[in-house]
Amino acid sequence: MVCTTTYRSGRSVTIALTALLALSLAFSASAAAQDGRQVIDLSTDSEQAKTHFWTAMEEMHNVNPSGAFQQFELALAADPDWGVAQVMRAQTAVASNARRLEEISQGIAAMGSATGDELLMAAAIKALRSGNGSDAARMFGTLSRSNPDDPYAAFWAAQTAPGRDSQMDAVAIWEGVIEDFPNYAPSHNLLAYARWRSDDKPGAFEAVREYLRLAPDNPNPHDSYAEMLQGIGHYADALTHYGHAASRGEHYDAAHTGMAETYVLMGDFQSAARQMEMAAEIARAPNTRVNYLRGAASAYMLDGDRTAAMNALAEAAAAAPNDNLAGFVHLQMALTAGMMGRGGEVADHLTRAGELTGGADATHHGMSAMAHAAAGHGDQAMEAVGHLTDADPFWHTVGQTARAMALLDDGDAEGAMEALRSVDPTNPMVRAVMADALADLDREVEAEALRADVLGQRWFALTAPLIGPARYLVRDD
Repeated sequence: MVCTTTYRSGRSVTIALTALLALSLAFSASAAAQDGRQVIDLSTDSEQAKTHFWTAMEEMHNVNPSGAFQQFELALAADPDWGVAQVMRAQTAVASNARRLEEISQGIAAMGSATGDELLMAAAIKALRSGNGSDAARMFGTLSRSNPDDPYAAFWAAQTAPGRDSQMDAVAIWEGVIEDFPNYAPSHNLLAYARWRSDDKPGAFEAVREYLRLAPDNPNPHDSYAEMLQGIGHYADALTHYGHAASRGEHYDAAHTGMAETYVLMGDFQSAARQMEMAAEIARAPNTRVNYLRGAASAYMLDGDRTAAMNALAEAAAAAPNDNLAGFVHLQMALTAGMMGRGGEVADHLTRAGELTGGADATHHGMSAMAHAAAGHGDQAMEAVGHLTDADPFWHTVGQTARAMALLDDGDAEGAMEALRSVDPTNPMVRAVMADALADLDREVEAEALRADVLGQRWFALTAPLIGPARYLVRDD
């Protein structure tokens, strides 16, 4: 697996931090020149805290926030007043971004005796969380130049480096980091993905195997290897390594979503649904749990198990931590009810969604259009489409797809094709409905090709609640 509103905590705090950071950096650079220090300077006197801190940092770079959080907790147990550890723990905590920023600011406020390196780290992390990537890149770059023998700083600097406009730029950057730090495992992961995206599959496998060799007990190397095996159609081997990843991380839900993705590509939707449910069981964040249950419902629908789909959605609605998410789940329930042939339940779920969210935005109208179209309620679908505009390309696509579905139900396949010609033809939702239209026009060869393409899409496309319109996607056996 591979992993990217400006926040202000108060003018006085910002000014004070800026001044302190500038002074500390000047001192830090001077000290490094005098004593030859080339590794990030930490302020804690606890060797135990340091050990847990660096373990946590490597877990972060290995895309394992749960493992990182646990290690930062142990670092703070050894030194409860260590400000930079508080900042890093907040970075990996299960919380909203606003809450994380608040905790990061609290950690910064506790950094009265921090080193210059620590202040720079904390400020860079806050910049990242605030969406100020260029500021974060500059600070991580400074940290790396001040500590040329530190692999953690080099990784950060490479991860946020500007000028990576092409994958070849990324390949060169990570190859440079690995030349300096060949035994720092996480860099091999990002090199593997950079090579993969530049269509160097052999080079990607070479890098990911080295990643696996260097960190065999970490879940992420197995997950990355599995994803690449899946990408070349080696599904059995991919499932094996996803299983290894799951066994190495208590809350490593990416292993289960990866297995679900693989099972979808194999056409085993029941197994995909069960893996999404397993991911939901171990998810750390409530929102994530809800979305995994929604994914399980989509997989159950693909398999034709409509009752299991609605049960998963009911569980998701009950688990939703806020009204907006609960309302969206009810919108998905409306669509699912429409696809199940239980059109009488569509209005009930749409009404409940409206009560929770207000029911006046594009999301509500777009999902309403889809739900009514799936249920065969052509007039209601067209009415909902009328509330959508082409200002938002996504919801315009949803509206035109719903319009096409309604036209198909009226026997107007040509009209359906015309509606779909005005939207993105690569969208899997559009292609799904287009396949039905082509079949109705006796263009079955083209229809079958589109069907195969949609069902061959990666799991993230199939978990979207709007993927359901094509009748062929839902099994009837």
